[in-house]
Amino acid sequence: MQKGEKNKLKLLLVGIQARLKQNRDYFVAAEFMFRSGGKKFKAVLKPVGADALTLVFQGTERPMDAEEAMDFFSKQTELYEESVLTYTERGTVVTITVNAKGVNMKQTEQKAAPAAQAAAANPLLDSGRKYLIQADKAAPLLREIGILTAEGKIRNDMIRKYNQIDHYVELVAPMFEQDDSKEILLLDCACGKSYLSFVMNYYLRDVLRRRCRIIGVDINPHVVEESRKMADRLGYHNMEFIAADLRTYQPPKNVTAVISLHACDIATDLALGTAIRAQAKYIACVPCCHKELLDQYRLPGLEPLTKFGVFKARFNDVLTDSMRALKLEAEGYKVSVVEYISPLDTPKNLLIRAVRTGKDNLKARAEYDSVRALLGTTSELDRRCAALDDAFFITDDDLI
Repeated sequence: MQKGEKNKLKLLLVGIQARLKQNRDYFVAAEFMFRSGGKKFKAVLKPVGADALTLVFQGTERPMDAEEAMDFFSKQTELYEESVLTYTERGTVVTITVNAKGVNMKQTEQKAAPAAQAAAANPLLDSGRKYLIQADKAAPLLREIGILTAEGKIRNDMIRKYNQIDHYVELVAPMFEQDDSKEILLLDCACGKSYLSFVMNYYLRDVLRRRCRIIGVDINPHVVEESRKMADRLGYHNMEFIAADLRTYQPPKNVTAVISLHACDIATDLALGTAIRAQAKYIACVPCCHKELLDQYRLPGLEPLTKFGVFKARFNDVLTDSMRALKLEAEGYKVSVVEYISPLDTPKNLLIRAVRTGKDNLKARAEYDSVRALLGTTSELDRRCAALDDAFFITDDDLI
């Protein structure tokens, strides 16, 4: 190898080494192929746990850091006619080839396995829709959350669920497409089984190619542990799951977005309160059942309209979500409300989207206070916001 080619290889390997360190959470594996005549020898560098790497070569395994791995490949290139390094991280494959023709590098998009490509052929899918979470490329994820069978086919009874998930991503995508954060920190409040966390992780990293970190918080330790296991199986090392009560949970600094999907009753208010407390740039919330205000609210002069229980409950649903939207405006957010899915699927189908403006909205605050006084209600969201005004919080950073 000529001196110029050696320097080129050194520079390329320094780049791979940097990716191994900076993108550790997204690293899948690095495969080395060495050819001499008709014989080929293979080695694999793979992640072990959150931080360690191990090299498998000629029947042995040994721990190795990024610098040692690149040095290993460099030295092997001097012994063989051709050497190929295939570095794979989520969504991206980088290939370095060293042979008599010189040193070359190629970067490509990570391709779906042939078996996974058959997943996109389900005739029940909407052929006119451009899916953001494509069934073939996202096959490992969709298999893990039960959308795909073990054989890679979309379950017929999960078509609706798959469309709902993809539509949610479509509705929140503009928030993240315009975001200029160095790293997106997404907080899923009352995450439950965390399906939405995993889908958003895939979208942000594998589709938008953004650096991201996902934190799921739920009061149920069992679902938190199951989510951790799913993340391990998928190799999603940029995810963290915490068992905590949102009433006392201290969100981290620099939260980009708070999401919540079908958090029951006051859990939606706890999620919104956490978002306000964290000063999240974006909020995307799909509320679920509403109970807290049902026995509180009154409609002066309109009481005859709610004498039937079913109407009283429906008024309550509208009032609760309308007040949530108005409260977010009062806290300095620009709010929009859209139908998330068809009301034929579920009546709880609203998506509340909010973007923080950083400005006081005195008009919305006055309107909210007036409506609340008229209805005679106090929600968990009211209590969460009042706690922000009354309490003094100390974070871990304050103690350093």
